[in-house]
Amino acid sequence: MRLRRLTYSLCSVLILVAVAQAISAQALDISSGGLPTITGSVNGSVTGNAAVTGDLVVTIDFGEVSPLNPNSIVKVVVPIALRSNQPYQVAVSFSGLTNANAEALQATDVGLGIQNMRLLGGAGQICNQSTHIIRSPFNNDPAVTATVGSNGRVLYPSSLGNLSGSTVVLSGPELSKNNSIKRQQSDGYVFDVILAVTPQFFAAGISSATLIFSIAPGPNVPC
Repeated sequence: MRLRRLTYSLCSVLILVAVAQAISAQALDISSGGLPTITGSVNGSVTGNAAVTGDLVVTIDFGEVSPLNPNSIVKVVVPIALRSNQPYQVAVSFSGLTNANAEALQATDVGLGIQNMRLLGGAGQICNQSTHIIRSPFNNDPAVTATVGSNGRVLYPSSLGNLSGSTVVLSGPELSKNNSIKRQQSDGYVFDVILAVTPQFFAAGISSATLIFSIAPGPNVPC
């Protein structure tokens, strides 16, 4: 009898854990919002991977970043889709650009901005747009706001250098009108992550980075 009770209790715990995981997966979702684009690159590429219950991983190879690239700037736009039935926040971390030579490409040489928060479609929750907050200093398009510093290096209002561990870059109210367990094409929001590199006389080194985007419950924000 004791063994039967123990087995029943264990099964109950496992069921509760499974239900909790299902609720969590349904409540918050981050995924691709469309095909990424890369312009001005020579031999550059963008690849991504996302699972329904996991983070969105994007790897960017900026390609040739020396003056052998005749273009004025390499620009990458990555659309990211969000769905939630509660307030949310999006965080990003990155790896790569491990160049020991300070004259090689560094995190501060890669502009990073967020723009164009918009509805996916009619099933997205319509709230006051000001409740979706792009955290400072990331509300910009680095490809059009670059300047040249006193040392001749190109500067951006925000860059990969502004990320410290997993850094919250965006937050707001619930994103989806309904709590359907099925993902719909129109039940959330999408925004653009914009990265930029200006080709210049960098020393030889790594010119790629992997970004990990995650979504989690955020501060309580009324719609």
